[in-house]
Amino acid sequence: MEGTLIVSLDFELFWGMLDKCALEDYQDNVLGGRKAVPKLLQLFQKYGIHATWATVGFMFAKNYDELSAFFPEESLRPTYENKKLDPYGYFAKVGANEQEAPCFYAPSLIRLVSQAPGQEIGSHTFSHYYCREKGQTPQQFAADMEAAKAIAEKYGYALTSVILPRNQCEPEYTQVLRDCGFTAYRDEENDWIHEKIKFRPLLRLLRLADVYFPLTGQGGYLPRNENGIWNLTGSRMYKPIFAPLRFLEGVKLKRIKRQMLHAAKKGLTFHLWWHPHNIGVDTQAHLAQLEEVFRYYQQLRETYGMESLNMREAAQKREKAEDLS
Repeated sequence: MEGTLIVSLDFELFWGMLDKCALEDYQDNVLGGRKAVPKLLQLFQKYGIHATWATVGFMFAKNYDELSAFFPEESLRPTYENKKLDPYGYFAKVGANEQEAPCFYAPSLIRLVSQAPGQEIGSHTFSHYYCREKGQTPQQFAADMEAAKAIAEKYGYALTSVILPRNQCEPEYTQVLRDCGFTAYRDEENDWIHEKIKFRPLLRLLRLADVYFPLTGQGGYLPRNENGIWNLTGSRMYKPIFAPLRFLEGVKLKRIKRQMLHAAKKGLTFHLWWHPHNIGVDTQAHLAQLEEVFRYYQQLRETYGMESLNMREAAQKREKAEDLS
């Protein structure tokens, strides 16, 4: 089988940043990320890139009244010990609709993405749910995922792919995804840094170094079918330009290209991902880098037959190959 490039985006606006910083400190990134979406779609179309946009369920709603009708009952909402993670408690600070609160609602953008060729609307859970945080339960997660599917279905989107916030997943939660009808999810990178390093400052340092230098190898793999759901592991997060190490940006791109080349030659999958808000500032420079990556993909397609698939398409292709084997 030819090599595969999967691109996925964690489409979350500010919902994934509630515990990280104040809105006023990050809204330029979020609003810039919104403006970047049409430009990304143009870039994807130019180079034939298919992508999955894993979207927080809250963002589908036109307004708060509509959204609140899909809330799980209170006992089934996440009971995180860390209250900063609770999105339901944050709504008092959020406007009523997309016009008032563009950092929280995005039905117009979701519609724009869905109309573009090769783009899949996936799930980033209903409430940006954290599966490994203390206090929450699998039952609450199941209610969250059912709500995500329900609000998407109202607008005609059938969700089959899911990316869990911060790639947090456990086997019992994967079972919930299967029971909800999902056929693909993106697991966290499978490398020695993530598996062996538990001291968080060292973990962050090594992950940063791996952006530029091959500490963890090539990142290509063959997707695994885990009892009915395909694990489409992330290979590489496209890291936004980091000012102190800007002189290494060329090295960063070469690292990605080498990984793509390895996957193309070996018939493996390479899964590249990021958040729109990652490119919300210095957007043109980031788009220029992504265009260089996608231009290289075209070379690999012509030379090795590499194919760009979104997560749904990748799962369907693997399922078909498995049936024929």
